[in-house]
Amino acid sequence: MNGEGDNIGLSEGLKNHKRHWVGPIEIELSSLERVVGPELHMEYIENEEWWDYNINQICKRIEGGWDMPPLIAENRNGVLSVRDGNHRFGALERLKRDKCHVIVWDDCSVENIMKVIRK
Repeated sequence: MNGEGDNIGLSEGLKNHKRHWVGPIEIELSSLERVVGPELHMEYIENEEWWDYNINQICKRIEGGWDMPPLIAENRNGVLSVRDGNHRFGALERLKRDKCHVIVWDDCSVENIMKVIRK
C-alpha cells in the first residue's frame, strides 16, 4: 500500500486499532463492494476517463500474467467493502472474472468475517 498503490492513508489507519484478519482467500467478485469509480454513488468518485485509462492498463497487466496482489476489504456490517484494490477490482470486472483473492479485516472478530464469507 505504501508502494505502487499509493494508499498510505489506509496503511497508516490500519495501524491505529487492533484488527482481525482472514486471508488471502478466494472470494466471488459479486460478494465485494467497490467504493472507487466514476459512478455518482461511489464513496470516492473518479473522473471517468482517468478510471478507464487505469482499468485498461491493469487489464493489460492481468492478461499478461501479472501476479496481482490480493484486494483488501473491510467487513462493514456484513458488506465486504474494498478498501484497497478498487482499480484492480474494476479491471477484473471488465475482464469478466468471477473470483479474486482478498484479505478481509474486521474490527471485532474473525467470526464476523467468517459469517459474511459463508453467506
